[in-house]
Amino acid sequence: MPQKNKMAPYMRRYTIRIMVFMAAYVIILTSSLFFARNGGLHSQATLIGLALITAFPIIGVFWAIFRLLVETDDEYQRLLFAKQTLLATAMTLVIVTVWQFLQVYDVVLTGPQWMGVIWFAALGIAGAIVRWKA
Repeated sequence: MPQKNKMAPYMRRYTIRIMVFMAAYVIILTSSLFFARNGGLHSQATLIGLALITAFPIIGVFWAIFRLLVETDDEYQRLLFAKQTLLATAMTLVIVTVWQFLQVYDVVLTGPQWMGVIWFAALGIAGAIVRWKA
C-alpha cells in the first residue's frame, strides 16, 4: 500500500539543505556579532571578513532554492515554484523601489536594510498566492 504523505526526494534534499544553511547562519551570526561587539577594537578587514562569513549561509539558502528548481522532477510543481520565485522577486523590487523614491524625496532617511528578509517573507506570501491562483 503506498504511503500518502511521503516527501519527494528533491524536497527532502531541499529541506536538509535549508536546515543546514539556516543552522549555520544562526551559529555564525550569533558568534560573529558577539565577537564584533565584545572583542574590543577590530580592523576594517576583520569586520569585512565577519560580514562575508555571515553572508555565506544566506547565499547557500538562495543556492538551495534555485537548486530545487533544477531538481524538481514534477513539471507542474517546478512551474509553481518558478512563479513563486518570480513573484517574490517582483514584490521585493517593488518595495525597494518605492522606498528609494521615498528616500529621494526626503520622506524617509534610510531604506530597507534586510532585503533578503523581505525576499524570504515575499517568497512565503507568493507561495500562498501562486497556489491559491493555480
